Formats: sequence, C-alpha cells, structure tokens
Amino acid sequence: MYGFLIAAHNVLAWLVLGVGAMVLVKGATRKGAWDAGDSSWVRRLTLLVHLQLVAGLALWFVSPTVALARATMGETMKDSALRRLVVEHPTLMIAAVIVATITSVRVRKAEPATVKSTRALVGAAITLVLVAAVIPWARLITSWTA
Repeated sequence: MYGFLIAAHNVLAWLVLGVGAMVLVKGATRKGAWDAGDSSWVRRLTLLVHLQLVAGLALWFVSPTVALARATMGETMKDSALRRLVVEHPTLMIAAVIVATITSVRVRKAEPATVKSTRALVGAAITLVLVAAVIPWARLITSWTA
C-alpha cells in the first residue's frame, strides 16, 4: 500500500506541474480567445491538486517515517527535514488546494474572456509556487533516475 501511494504521489506531482504549466501558457497567450476548453485545463489542475492532497493525506497516515515523527512531535519540530515533511509540506499543499479551488470558481464565473485568462494565469501561478515550494526535489528526481 505504501509503495503504491508514494508512486502515485510522485506521478501526481509531475502531472500537477505539467498541467499547471499548460494553464500558465494558456493564461498568458489566450487572453481574448479564452474558451471552455481552456477553462477545462483549470479544472484539470484543480482535480489533480485535490488527488495529490488525498494521496498525501493517505501517506501521512501510512508512512512509517511520518508515523514515527508524529509520535515524537517535540523532536520532529527540532529537525528541519522532518518538520518540513510532517508539518510544512501538508500545510502548504492544503493552501495550494484552496488556491486552485478558488481559481477554478473565479475562472468559471468571470466575464469576459480576458478576465478569465488573467484569473487562470494568476491562480495557476500561485498554486504552482506553493506546490513547487514543498516538493522534495532531490528525492523526487532521484526516485525517477535511480
């Protein structure tokens, strides 16, 4: 179970980054031509970020490392790597989910197309900054290249 969850979480991280980059490109280039197909990319990003959160929350409960760290929170808070894994990573990912969800709603309700594209661009940028800030890049890249 743990192996599947960690693999799914890693794959979802790459999908979030890829779809988020697509939304950034569309938001920057489509301006007056924004259409329902472009809005569907915003919804895809939101869905993937939510799936990423679900996989991450499941990992938070089944990971042996996190379980040990949660059992000794006093010591965990003194260790920057463990604190990042147990506290900072989930907190910023929850913030990313909130931003992605708000962005999806604001894009859907916006008029005209230029406002939709601007909202998509800004929301996706904030979401990706939050996600990129908490990705353990060294471990993620190592898992795909090792």
